[in-house]
Amino acid sequence: MNSVWGRLNEREQRLAIATAGVICLALVVMTGVRAMGYLQELDRTIARLEQDIINYAEQDARGVSVSKAYAGVAAQHSSAWTEAEIHNRLRQEIYRLALEDPEGSPDSPNKLVEIPTLRQGALRDTGHGYREYQLSIKIPQTDIYSLALFLIRLQASPQSLRIDGLDIARSPDGPLISASINVTRTVVAGSPDDAETDSPEMPPGEPAALAYMANWDGMDATGWEGDSCDMVPSPTVGSLVADGGSCLKLTAGKPDATAYMRQELEPQSTYELSVQVAAEKPVLIMIADAKGTRYEGAIEVPGDGRYRRYKIAFTTGGGKEKVKLGAPVILFKDGGTAYVDNVLLKKAID
Repeated sequence: MNSVWGRLNEREQRLAIATAGVICLALVVMTGVRAMGYLQELDRTIARLEQDIINYAEQDARGVSVSKAYAGVAAQHSSAWTEAEIHNRLRQEIYRLALEDPEGSPDSPNKLVEIPTLRQGALRDTGHGYREYQLSIKIPQTDIYSLALFLIRLQASPQSLRIDGLDIARSPDGPLISASINVTRTVVAGSPDDAETDSPEMPPGEPAALAYMANWDGMDATGWEGDSCDMVPSPTVGSLVADGGSCLKLTAGKPDATAYMRQELEPQSTYELSVQVAAEKPVLIMIADAKGTRYEGAIEVPGDGRYRRYKIAFTTGGGKEKVKLGAPVILFKDGGTAYVDNVLLKKAID
């Protein structure tokens, strides 16, 4: 090698060194390019894996939300409900949609359409894992625009209502119309992932921050006690058919008679009581403890015989043990008869 190098003149030696340098530089560049390409491929693989992880996480979250939504729908259309419970919930929804402002107070006198009464419907078992409850809505007098808006609300209801029939008749002496609407509500089985769930439905329009605690639908006098007061189930409210087919009729034996529903509630907790009452003479709706001490927020019901829903919010006292209360307590001021139905008692979520 030395002899070969020695035979080269100085110019040739410089050229050989330059050539070797260029070859080495080319090898370094090629190695660097290949390394950069490999690193870029690794970056692309990592980015793809990261996107896959994000997609899987989104799909998992979407699957959880779908499962929750399905369970929520199943909870709102539970096949475990009785016919009376289905009627009560459907009746509440229809009366809510008939208000001028469905999201406002259920006691508002402003109505989009007037529905004097809702008679009991018919429950049909399809044999395919769900039942259908069919109900006829009679609207004696309204205008065509209000009826159209009411139909839109029925179709958009979260209770999966289906309009099966509509009969409209125009008044011969004016622009108003009467209507008969056949509505069907589908009552499905529970979620396949939560078939044992028995979470009851929160009634439409009720605050979402309240947890359901107790429900009484007027079918019997279970849980009720009274002082000089006769308590029996009644199919009517005065001359009208009771919502859901039954309510509790209270008849006072003396002017200051009382009737109350026994409750045992958590101490130092906030609750909301909702109850429908109609009275022939003025009565008071209130909350009272076992000693007779009244809570604030008592409401006087006028003696006009009209069915209204009343709400009372209250906070229990006490220490660690449950508090025994009357909720609601119906106090007759001048005797008479009162009708009670659809008692809802809910505890506020902490």
